[in-house]
Amino acid sequence: MLRIVIADDELPIREWLNYCLKDKNTKLKIVGIASDGLQAQELAVQEKPDVVIMDIRMPKMDGITAMKNIKKVLPQTEFVILTNYADFSYAKQAITCGAKEYILKSELRSSELIEILVKIEEERYTQYDRPRIADQLERAAQKTLTEHSGEHIDTNNQFIEKALMYIHEHFDKTISLADVAGQVYRSPEYFSRLFKEVTGENFSIYLINYRLTQARKLLINTDFKITDIAYRVGYQNPSYFSRLYKKYMGITPEDERRKNSLKAK
Repeated sequence: MLRIVIADDELPIREWLNYCLKDKNTKLKIVGIASDGLQAQELAVQEKPDVVIMDIRMPKMDGITAMKNIKKVLPQTEFVILTNYADFSYAKQAITCGAKEYILKSELRSSELIEILVKIEEERYTQYDRPRIADQLERAAQKTLTEHSGEHIDTNNQFIEKALMYIHEHFDKTISLADVAGQVYRSPEYFSRLFKEVTGENFSIYLINYRLTQARKLLINTDFKITDIAYRVGYQNPSYFSRLYKKYMGITPEDERRKNSLKAK
């Protein structure tokens, strides 16, 4: 479960974020709401959240300063930065300072925000140890497999092959690490480790790369609108899709299509 602090000096934004996230997803829990940067810093130190959703420009202390101060005490806390168009260059500075994502307020959608938070949760599975009981379950499962060393590799490969088939058939829908782990009857923690061991990639990164590879094929070979392509590869927010495409493919979807259109002439 992600523990979240919301920090924004605009009451309507705070209320909207709280409404969108509270009780909408069992993996998300709001542990504090702040109306200025100083309060956000104090709340974060007190509550030790996994994620802080924070506006860049706030009274008493700006978002970047608050983020830097919180990072010194809680280096594992992730930040999702909210900004207006006028703050765009400021947002880039926030990313440089360690923010996980930034969202323009004019394009803020609950589906995009939840998608970002779910992605953060999935990545944390691969980065940090989980509770002792989960570790014990993993060790027990590993022991059972290693007792049959000749079958160990084949068994692992079979699990992951089935998982990959599920991903390839359902990448256009909202799927999570827990969903795929359930398909092979493994705990998310154990499956995450096994997936990385066999494929060499984290689950979330593999899913992103697979979706974007399929998107590239559609950009090059079809006339579908970029908005439609985003939906077809599993992203409900086209602007989020475009940012991901630029981040991982090194080029915007529009430029990808334009570049390949020129090659075809």
